[in-house]
Amino acid sequence: MSDLLVYPQGRVQLTIAAGESFAVHTTDKAIVTNLVGFPNEPTKPSLLGVVINGQTVFGPYASGATVIIEAGAAAVRYQTGVSPLVMSLYASQLQGAPVAVDTTGAVSALAMMGGIVTSSTAAAVAGTIPTGSVMELASEFGIGDSFDWSVINTGGNTFTVTAASGHTIVGTATVATVTSGHFRTRKTALNTFVTYRVG
Repeated sequence: MSDLLVYPQGRVQLTIAAGESFAVHTTDKAIVTNLVGFPNEPTKPSLLGVVINGQTVFGPYASGATVIIEAGAAAVRYQTGVSPLVMSLYASQLQGAPVAVDTTGAVSALAMMGGIVTSSTAAAVAGTIPTGSVMELASEFGIGDSFDWSVINTGGNTFTVTAASGHTIVGTATVATVTSGHFRTRKTALNTFVTYRVG
């Protein structure tokens, strides 16, 4: 069975059948709560746990449960069942089509959050990352949330990631020809982001 998905900054409410458990995996952070009710009180969430960069299995629940999974800056994958496992850890993961940036210009927030930016042109390319304000509008990140993305340069010249207002770069921003660069983008304050070269 394919993993079920919660998109970054999204949430899902699901019903766990009696005797079953559920597994939650993220490369960032996910908050998991259980909806509980008491006589003469409205139903309210109770924290089950926080999943940080890994997989956690919750349950089993003898009488079933209603739970909410809230994603951070990265997508959350989950499975339910008697012995649930997030299959993408063992097989494949979801990846949208990479975005090609073959001329000097903007690297969109969508391209960055998609995970892979490619460049195959013979000319040198300077890709300007979005301003802090544009990143703020393109996401619902909290301060400290981050996501990883890569530039794969198969062209005959360099690809240089360039900073923008409210969005600085730490580390080497140039990706040499026939190599790749791995980056992590983090929100540090309102309308303020930092992109780090991590590989």
